[in-house]
Amino acid sequence: MNDFYIVLSRSHTTVAMLVRMFTHKYYNHTSLAFSRDLDNFHSFGRKNPKLLLPAGYIQESVETGYFGLWPNTKIAVLHGQLDDEQFGKLQENLSVFESEPERYRYSIRGLPTIFFGIPWDRQNHYTCSGFVAYLFRDILHFGKHYSLVEPEDFLKFGFNTIYEGRAGDYTNEKLSVQH
Repeated sequence: MNDFYIVLSRSHTTVAMLVRMFTHKYYNHTSLAFSRDLDNFHSFGRKNPKLLLPAGYIQESVETGYFGLWPNTKIAVLHGQLDDEQFGKLQENLSVFESEPERYRYSIRGLPTIFFGIPWDRQNHYTCSGFVAYLFRDILHFGKHYSLVEPEDFLKFGFNTIYEGRAGDYTNEKLSVQH
């Protein structure tokens, strides 16, 4: 079996606060990692964590990017496993983004469509949770278009929550004490 980690976070940006105001959900951001230490995870967000734009496909860690600047950000780390065939498909889906990251943009226009339940399939544009759902499109069944997936939809799959707390407190040592 192959491990993966979904990182849900509650950031305090203006956009995140607006999203929470409309959704009334705790988490507002989703990332995907393949290592328990979260030294590299994939998402859609700010290219420069201090600026709203440009935004698109990003790779960061729990110690860099947005989380490096704001270590008090609340996160939940979900652990799941895939068989070799599923994991291969997930890696294949991700490799498209990794090969040409500059082609992809954050779907700002797609945010309002989520609130109204209207799928928004604009080529090369994704929200953070829509991106992760798109990667899992042949593996997990959300019951809705990937562009409508919200961070907390990942909680419905029963993945093991291995951590909840501040991003700055996340370490392998802390995790080993918890389990």
